[in-house]
Formats: sequence, C-alpha cells, structure tokens
Amino acid sequence: MSKNDIKIAESKTVESKPFQFYIQTVGRGQKRRRSLTQAEAQDAMSMILAGQVSEMQLGAFLMLIRVREETPEEAAGFLQAIRDVMKAPNCEVDLDWGTYAGKRRQLPWFILALTILKDKGYKVFLHGVVGNESNRLYTKEVAELLGWPMADSLAKAKTMIETSGFCYLDVKDFAPQIKTLMNYRDELGLRSPIHSLARMLNPFNARLSVHGVFHKGYDDIHQQSAALLDDQMTASFCGDGGEAEVRPDRKTEIKMVENIFDDHGERVTSIDQAWSFFMPKTYLNSDPTDKCLDTDVLLAVWQGKAEHAYGQAAVIQTLAMALMALDNLTLGEAFATAESLWLQRLAS
Repeated sequence: MSKNDIKIAESKTVESKPFQFYIQTVGRGQKRRRSLTQAEAQDAMSMILAGQVSEMQLGAFLMLIRVREETPEEAAGFLQAIRDVMKAPNCEVDLDWGTYAGKRRQLPWFILALTILKDKGYKVFLHGVVGNESNRLYTKEVAELLGWPMADSLAKAKTMIETSGFCYLDVKDFAPQIKTLMNYRDELGLRSPIHSLARMLNPFNARLSVHGVFHKGYDDIHQQSAALLDDQMTASFCGDGGEAEVRPDRKTEIKMVENIFDDHGERVTSIDQAWSFFMPKTYLNSDPTDKCLDTDVLLAVWQGKAEHAYGQAAVIQTLAMALMALDNLTLGEAFATAESLWLQRLAS
C-alpha cells in the first residue's frame, strides 16, 4: 500500500452516509450548520464522482458550499477523492501548472516563462480547460502555436514529459468528471468549488505546483489545503485574470507551502511549512481598458521581432517567482537569472 493509499484510508474515519446528510450539514440554519471535516468532504466527493448523487442534490450542495466558500479541510478532502479516481502513473515532474481561467485582457505571457523553464531543463506539466466564452483566450491555443506536445491521457503525458520534458493535457482527458462539474456553471450561473479545485489537481505530485486564483482569500485556502495534503511544494497567488501569471503592475503576495518528508516518507511536522513572499511592482499601472489578445503579438515578442513592455515584465516576474521556489534563489538572484534567460532565448 502506497503512502497516498495509507493517507486516504486513515482519513476515512467516518462511515459513508446518505448524501442528504452532507447537504443538511452545510445547509442547516445559521446556528446548526457547519463545514465538513476533511474525511466527510472526501466521502461526499467520492459519492459525486461515483454518480451516486442526483443533479438536484449536486446543484444544491455545490451552491451551498459556494455561498460561504469551501474551507481548507473541505478542499483537501475533495482533492483526495478526485486524485484517488485519477490514478495517475508515477512520473517525475518539476513544475505543475493549471490554467483554467482564460485571459480577457492580456495575452497569456506566462506560457513563455514555462517554455523558458522547459528549455532550461525543467520537466513541465501544463493542464487546463478550453471554455466556451468567446471573449477569453484559452492557453491551449497558444501552447499549440508554440509547439507544445498535446497529450490525450495521463499515460501519454508521462511519456511526453519523460521524452520531451513538457506537454499540455486537457482536464477532460484525465479527469472528465471535473470538466462535467465545471460545466454546471452554465446552468447555475455561478462558479463552484470545482473551478478552484481544478487548479490544485497536480496529478503527478510535482516538485512545485503553481495555482493562480482570481479573488483574494482563495490563495489562503489553497495554501492551507496544501498543508493538509502530501504535495511537495505549492505556490498560490492572485494572478492576472485568475491565471497563474504574476502581474508586474502590482505587488503580489505568493503563498507557499513545502511539505518535508524524512527518509521513510513520513512528513516532518516540526518544519514550519507555510510562508509567503512578495513579488515587487516593476511596471507602472497598466491601462485596464487596454486589451491585447492577438497571439501574433505574443509570437513576435517571443521571436524577438517586437517589443511589449508589459508582456516582457510579466514573463520575467512569473519566471523569477518560479525560480525562487525551484532553485531556492533570493529575489535579486531570481530576477537576474530570469532576465538573463529571457535574453538567451533568442540564441537557443
């Protein structure tokens, strides 16, 4: 039995209950309702993924959680159930990056930072979704333009990462239930906890998993959830449009978690595993009405045929953030390395 299997078994300290119990628990009156424990949340999500919940029950449950926001314990329990169903193969990955929002104002400049990291030798797994909002640019389209290999399963992703060092995989091809649950937004009119969980899937348990969130406060939930799980290291922050891209026109707090394990695979709980640092503002306030979603612009900047001050600053900021975590660099060292790598891209 693997360490993950043991953790899942130990967490199931409650007997499986009718799903109505979980709706009642989170939906009773103000004085009687409570949040779910991690074990209860895992059991509830397991029932959802197994198709044991009616659409009415599911809609009610998701919206009750949405109204008050999921707790870290609930998010961790939901993730445990989802990861158990995914059954990802073992694969050494340096960087896991979820892209589930799509861009509405600026191009996804972070994809250039990831491409540079791949060229530097890091193994990068990019996963996401292609939504149905015509005013958003989704990352898959840009990844294809840049020549990223497109996987159609976790097994294929493992092969591509081990041979090429990077790939993109759509969530519908490795966690189809998550894509189905995300689609409930079209009918309910609101996002649910599933949209936040998708960013945290990290199926290969990468050395570093990066989560972009839209609303302040969700970065705290991601950080505290990661502290309850066996993820190696995570970085969560409010990124541009909800994507994991550091905005150079504002000071950004990066919420980190690093879980330390001993030689026997046991977590070293005495280590202070949660902390944060700030990425500085390096660009004057951008015009919120200024929009650029022309992928030709991104390609021209990448190829050195055009300049884009905001885009280049976003690449360097995002790259520096990742390098600080991956290489344990200081802020100054990370920025110097990022700027050097940005210039070197044209020589490679």
